[in-house]
Amino acid sequence: MGLPQAYRCGRLSSRIYNYIQFIKETVMYCAKSMYQGGRIVCADDADYSSYSDLGLRCLECGEEVHLKRGDYKKPHFAHFKATSSSRCSLRLTGYSEGSSGLTPEDKKQRRELFQKYFLNIIERSDDNFYQKIQVVKEKINTQKLNNFTEACCNHFSDNSSQLVTECRIFPSIAYDQNLLLEILIAGEAIDYLSLSSSRILLEPLVHYSLDKFCITITDNWDNYVTQIKPNEIIQQIKDILINVSWLSILSELQDLQRSRRIYGFGL
Repeated sequence: MGLPQAYRCGRLSSRIYNYIQFIKETVMYCAKSMYQGGRIVCADDADYSSYSDLGLRCLECGEEVHLKRGDYKKPHFAHFKATSSSRCSLRLTGYSEGSSGLTPEDKKQRRELFQKYFLNIIERSDDNFYQKIQVVKEKINTQKLNNFTEACCNHFSDNSSQLVTECRIFPSIAYDQNLLLEILIAGEAIDYLSLSSSRILLEPLVHYSLDKFCITITDNWDNYVTQIKPNEIIQQIKDILINVSWLSILSELQDLQRSRRIYGFGL
């Protein structure tokens, strides 16, 4: 009782039937929005721009997800192509990653665009964001900088839970709902940056934070960087994320996105 007619008639093997059931049970109908402080978003309420506009992430592994929908499938979320470190029970190889069945709108959803959008938010907090990163790269030996960056990124990932907790502890002063939401967004951003797949975003933030330590140094930055502890850098990154004007920048970017979609210009 309850089995498909094809299965009862012997035309569908138990292995295939079990796989179909597995797909039904693990398809993602919900994701969490980084830019709404972790609010749960249902696929029925999302569109093809939601993945970047809302910063949609998998509820289990935290990686970026995008919307999939069609004439015959219920709208749902799916992961982007797996990285070497991707591990998630909701990731269905060959099902959520295939591109042959994607519509043109599906294909505009890309992890690279998701990451570019995230970094664009941070960048808008400082007009000299990339210039400061370039100065660090010019003044510090490449191998020494790479080693220091690796140590800081590893330390950040190992201590991300503590950073999120620290980010949510603040004095009991007068605050409004917008401030509370921005604190929640900062915590989501820390969690997102701790993923191996987000290392490409964390590295420039390490360099940007390093500039803040070295900016007053007039002599050899190579010598000074050896005195800086990774924990000092990750605390600086936490402070940077807390002080981002998330809501105003997101509103500005979303207005630009709408202009681009309607008039063909914007970001």
